[in-house]
Amino acid sequence: MKTMKIIGTMLCASILFTSCEKDDDTENASSTKGLIEFKCINPVSSNLKSVSTQKSISSNPFLEGDTTATYFIGMKITIGDVWVSQGEVKVGGSDNMEWIRLTAITNIDPKLFEDYTFPAKEIPVGNYKSVKITFRNIFYRHVQLISDPLIKYELLETMGSWTTPCDPTDTTWAVTNYFGPDGNHKLDQNGVFELVSQGEKIGGFNIESDKKTNIAWRLYAGVTTPCTNYLIDENSNLQWDCGVDRLEEECPPELEYMWDFVVDYE
Repeated sequence: MKTMKIIGTMLCASILFTSCEKDDDTENASSTKGLIEFKCINPVSSNLKSVSTQKSISSNPFLEGDTTATYFIGMKITIGDVWVSQGEVKVGGSDNMEWIRLTAITNIDPKLFEDYTFPAKEIPVGNYKSVKITFRNIFYRHVQLISDPLIKYELLETMGSWTTPCDPTDTTWAVTNYFGPDGNHKLDQNGVFELVSQGEKIGGFNIESDKKTNIAWRLYAGVTTPCTNYLIDENSNLQWDCGVDRLEEECPPELEYMWDFVVDYE
């Protein structure tokens, strides 16, 4: 009887120890991860909300003539996926890094750049150096007539040159953008990284235990003064024809790059 009591006591102690050990493991696993949230910001659009939303806005009327002067106010784009990596994108290297996808599914529907906010995701703690982003080949530029802010145009374009033929049903993907400490990169035909824009860089960010890291991808690198977009009607039909008509752009001197990243923690 005494022996049975001793065995019973040992079993209880073993169960209690195992239970504590599992709790410790769960706590340790949680402490090795932190939250990250990725979103897009359009400072130009935010700065131009002076026109009352109660007023009627005319979209895509005829162009004014051979040249129509407008302000760039934003874009409708299809961002497919966003990844982050602790590896570093470097010129001459290859994409053999380990990536963590922040998007739950690949997005295939276009929407305004500033409407993109991806749900917060838990990822391993550490120092991350690179961001990878994919988007569709076609997008829509949104501009506002300088002489009348109530008139806006949605202009179909491609990620290629202005002479590239356009198809609104195009579902192909543009060249993937790889952002790192040295700038924005793409893979060349041999699968090697080459630098596209030195200024479009991300300086790295930390994921810390039980904390949240916020990454904002900013259009036009945070500049709030809009660029002037001159719509050149090459075929003189007073309509915007992608692949035929072209666009000339004048931007404020403080605008140097297409994108930048802002990181903060909470």
